[in-house]
Amino acid sequence: MQWPVEGPFLRDQLLRLPGTEKLSGIDKQRATNDVWLDLNGLQGDRVADHRFHGGPDRSLCHYPTDHYRHWCRLYPHLQAIGPAAFGENLSTLGLDERQVCIGDRFRWGDALIEVSQPRSPCSNLDRRHDARGLARQLAKSGRTGWLYRTLEPGAVRPGADLHLIDRPCPTASVLRVWRGSMNEDISDTELTWLAGLSPLASEYRTRFRQRLDSRRRQQDQGALF
Repeated sequence: MQWPVEGPFLRDQLLRLPGTEKLSGIDKQRATNDVWLDLNGLQGDRVADHRFHGGPDRSLCHYPTDHYRHWCRLYPHLQAIGPAAFGENLSTLGLDERQVCIGDRFRWGDALIEVSQPRSPCSNLDRRHDARGLARQLAKSGRTGWLYRTLEPGAVRPGADLHLIDRPCPTASVLRVWRGSMNEDISDTELTWLAGLSPLASEYRTRFRQRLDSRRRQQDQGALF
């Protein structure tokens, strides 16, 4: 299966977010030539805060073009938004968090990439678009987008299609993982499964394991009284 791609998008110079002194690379622009994708991301794509962006499990951000209609309805002043508005490196029609699974491997240009985790929305979205609560609404709705790790570096040309190569975890949708991270009431069975989902970024697996361990400690303490 394959999908046409809008992108790649990148930001070669950091800009200040409106009304702040904070630098950000969220305002990305469409590349006009081939771009090299390595283990840390697209060559020339600047990252302001490496604690939350970039790196081996976050080399690319993908956001579905389909979702922008929803945000235009919710925030009427955003009628002009479209691909790259939320800081993504690539965007597609017909792929969303219900369909895409952790561990999915895609060929994009000459590079091989793997879905590693849901995208965690941050308040930079609110500031960039003057839309209070936008990041919170993304999180609540599950329309988060997702991130990739790069398995095989390579050149990506503008407009290169995205080809699905392998789906080793067909039940591990991005939406399922995101809901698991947001829902404090999920079962121990689900937490155990999520913590053991090997293609999932270690950051997420650690969180799920910590939640499971915390529950078990509470259960053990309760059994003493």
